[in-house]
Amino acid sequence: MVGIVFLLVRYVLGLVWPFFLAFIFSWMLTPIIRWMTVKCHMRRSFAVLLCLLLFFMILSGLLAVLLVSVVSWIQDVVVWLPQLYRDTIEPSLQAAMEWATEFSERIGPEAYEAVSNAIPNIISSIGNAITSFSMRAVSLVSGWVTKVPSLLVSALICVIATVFMTADFHRMTAFLLRQLPERPRHVAVKAKDTFVTVVVKYGKSYGIIMAITFCELLAGLLLLKQEQAPLLALLIAVFDIFPVVGAGFVLMPWAVISLLGGNIAKGLGLVAMYVVITIIRQFMEPRVVGHQVGLHPLVTLIAMLVGTKLFGPIGLLGLPIACAIIKNLDDTGVIHLIRHEDARPAAVGSAAAEKK
Repeated sequence: MVGIVFLLVRYVLGLVWPFFLAFIFSWMLTPIIRWMTVKCHMRRSFAVLLCLLLFFMILSGLLAVLLVSVVSWIQDVVVWLPQLYRDTIEPSLQAAMEWATEFSERIGPEAYEAVSNAIPNIISSIGNAITSFSMRAVSLVSGWVTKVPSLLVSALICVIATVFMTADFHRMTAFLLRQLPERPRHVAVKAKDTFVTVVVKYGKSYGIIMAITFCELLAGLLLLKQEQAPLLALLIAVFDIFPVVGAGFVLMPWAVISLLGGNIAKGLGLVAMYVVITIIRQFMEPRVVGHQVGLHPLVTLIAMLVGTKLFGPIGLLGLPIACAIIKNLDDTGVIHLIRHEDARPAAVGSAAAEKK
């Protein structure tokens, strides 16, 4: 069963993700539709139509704002990078080269000749790195652009599937449950209820982690006398929650720019802040998440590592949730996978009785 789940998540989910996402949307909207029909005395068909319209209007608006923000940020970066190189990086490199040349002259002619020969190679390497970065950025953007038509088709399929699933969600889920034997059906219902509880606790745990990261960032930025420290700390803490991004996505480029600009104290302070945040996050995350969802910190850490290696960012969140659901189902007696402490004495006692 573990192998089947791994194959489904690894290879099949990428093919049917519009329908999987439609099922998640329908599952989220079903309680709202039920409330609208019971409390507001609406007809179910009208409640479904109104709820879907509002949901997709809000979702499309958020996606549009996100897309505009990302495009604007890319434009700003494209305009800002040449200016950064011209005003900050190039003068810093020239100053470093002049210092290296003067220092080599003091050491001796051999050192001066070695440095003089190395300087053109260093400049050429930096130019090649910038050119390579630009080409990779252009190819990345081009790859995204070529995927837009397929993404639009998949999004349209997701919308249509959400409409169909939401209209007959109870009948569809009841039909799927009827195809299961009685025991797996009971486990599936309990797993669904446990999943909701675990996800809520998971969100609470990462809210705690984000609050801790915000306090660390705020203290560090205030020590560095940074303007608008609370707002910057909040934005970086939000970035730190995402597995792919993290606080280093903001702090490390900021530190490099500060060092190249001659602000050594600020650059080293940002590097130290990133190191402290990373160490505390790596120590606190398994403990906080494990305490909230009922897992040992070591089990949580192993699940996060293995999930990331197998499934990427989705596995970082998904595998600990799956482990918490399995443990909860075992604790409540729905399944029996884990041998508990009270099982060993009974087994020993029964073995002794058999020997007698």
